[in-house]
This record gives sequence, C-alpha cells and structure tokens, in this order.
Amino acid sequence: MTLKLGTEIPGTSADGNITTLWVPTIKDIKAPTMAELEAGTDISNYVMLGGWSFDPSQDAVSDQRENAVQDFGAPGRKSAGDISIEVIDNTNTEHQEQNAAVTLMHEGASGYIVRRRGIATDTPLAVGQKLTVVSVICGEKQVINPDASTMIRSKIPLFAKAPGWESETAEISSPKG
Repeated sequence: MTLKLGTEIPGTSADGNITTLWVPTIKDIKAPTMAELEAGTDISNYVMLGGWSFDPSQDAVSDQRENAVQDFGAPGRKSAGDISIEVIDNTNTEHQEQNAAVTLMHEGASGYIVRRRGIATDTPLAVGQKLTVVSVICGEKQVINPDASTMIRSKIPLFAKAPGWESETAEISSPKG
C-alpha cells in the first residue's frame, strides 16, 4: 500500500500515556504474566519527564567477499547503551515515606524495569499489551544538583544483565500465569 502525499497520520501524545513498573522477578521477559507484573510496584509517579534513558544499539558484522565488488553486512552484537532513570527522591523530606523508587532501586538491587507506552497510565495492564522489559542491576544513586524551581531528584544508573531486554516486543501473557 502506498500512502498518498499529504495523508494525515494520527499520533498519540506521550503525556499521561506511559507506565513504568519495577518488577522483582519475571520468568520469561518475552511474555511476563499478569501475576508477575502485579507483584511489581508502579513507579510512574516518581519518574521525571524525560527521565528514562535506554538507547539500545546493534553492531554490524562485516561480510566482505573477495569475489564481490560490494560489502555486505549482518546484524551483530546488541548493547543496551547507558541506562538510567531519573526519579523524585524524598530522602530526608517530610515525604520520606513515599520514596519507593529510590528504596526499591538501591545499589545492588536486581529486577526488571517494565514500560508500557501509548495507553493511559490509569488503564489497567491487560493480556496482549506490548511492553519494554529490561533486566537490570542498580548502581549507586547519583544526587542531581537542583536548578531553580525543580523537585529534589536523583538518577539511578542501571546495568543490563541476563536475560537482557525486549524493546516493546514483550507481550503480557496469561492473566495469572
């Protein structure tokens, strides 16, 4: 199918349509179950706008043949890149009891960052929805120096670990596993 020049393509605002979970265990990152996701913690309200950094890349494998005048290639190793998440940090404040993101993602903690895009945050998770799932270990919290009129926040460096990640290719499976 060819689109006619000038065809309007609708888009969806990111505002209010991203959910971020911290999930302690997932058996199959390609098909997390509702039970596994429900055992996690919704940290969406802690994540700063633009605070999720995940930039996977893939190397190219060179395929140069002596009998060819062209160079070919193949998909190579993948890298998760620099992963981090910037969150509200209520340490030492009157709201210190509401500090789930910092508490759960302390240095050395292992778990899964699960992200759902394109559906209102207050819409429940459902079988068949597509997710990004990243298996991580947390690094040392980095306090962010505040600018004028900003919230107190910190950046948590994350490091990909086995079994790796699925970039919006994971699909929520059976209701309870």
